[in-house]
Amino acid sequence: MKRIFVVMLLLILSCSKSEVDNKSKNDYSNFTFYEGLSTNYIQHGGSSREYLLYIPSNIGNRKNLPVIFNFHGYFGQAVQFFNQTDLVEIADNNGVVLVYPQGSNLPAGASHWNAAPPSSTSRSFVNKSNADDIGFFKELLDEINQDNMIDLNRVYVIGYSNGGMFSHFLACNTDNIIAAIGDVAGTMLNETFDNCNPSSPVPILKIHGTSDGVVGYNGYNEGEFKSVEEVLDFWKSHNKSNTDEVFENLGSTSVYSEFNNTSVNVNFEKYTYESDENNSEVVHYKMINGGHWWDYSSDDSFKTSTLLWDFFSKHSK
Repeated sequence: MKRIFVVMLLLILSCSKSEVDNKSKNDYSNFTFYEGLSTNYIQHGGSSREYLLYIPSNIGNRKNLPVIFNFHGYFGQAVQFFNQTDLVEIADNNGVVLVYPQGSNLPAGASHWNAAPPSSTSRSFVNKSNADDIGFFKELLDEINQDNMIDLNRVYVIGYSNGGMFSHFLACNTDNIIAAIGDVAGTMLNETFDNCNPSSPVPILKIHGTSDGVVGYNGYNEGEFKSVEEVLDFWKSHNKSNTDEVFENLGSTSVYSEFNNTSVNVNFEKYTYESDENNSEVVHYKMINGGHWWDYSSDDSFKTSTLLWDFFSKHSK
């Protein structure tokens, strides 16, 4: 029996915290998720899987809301990723539900997303399990869609690093569920690339730094990472993109790099490949000098969260 443990974090005049007992949802005739941020668990594949859920508190009607799933990177934690991605203001201003699932742990303890087929023989260090993360995603979508809270035509997926790899894997293996994906500093693993055959076009936003030393812009043969160009070419072909590309040089901005312990000047290049197939455009932000980061600028208009929502808001199934 599926069980849900909900820890509610609400700000009502003063900070307070309340809990819902660990009973089956069927035990509550009027069960509902609370507004604000909550930590929840569902049973999947014999394990208790954690996820964070954020529901804006200022919405008048909790029906048919867009939802963004956010998948952290290798070794990542959902709570840290929630704070890092800076999407709450966008959610509040646009009535968007946010979901931050927690990846399962490998035997050595690293959290991860299984981004290739279970039968994969990949040597990639980010893909050493048979975790049914696609099944987890599908069950989670059904779980949160209480009383038709979610607009199933506006289900969006974001992934960072290993989570970006998983976003492509989801797009390849979930028929007509995802309205668009955003991949930040991720790629496609060889097995996913070779076996990807989506039933419909999928709008793709790809953000990647040319100086990424973890998931290299030009790929990584030993780890079986595809290059950014190969990933873009795959989706352009699948989405039947028009041959003409639209190029925009958006200029340079600076961002503080903890790794370099200094500010780095990053030039934003935007490449757009439009398609007549359900408006399934492919957009690439090429971050010249950008590293393995979530944000490539301190300018609000160039924040990754802004770029993602600007893209998602144009697409629905």
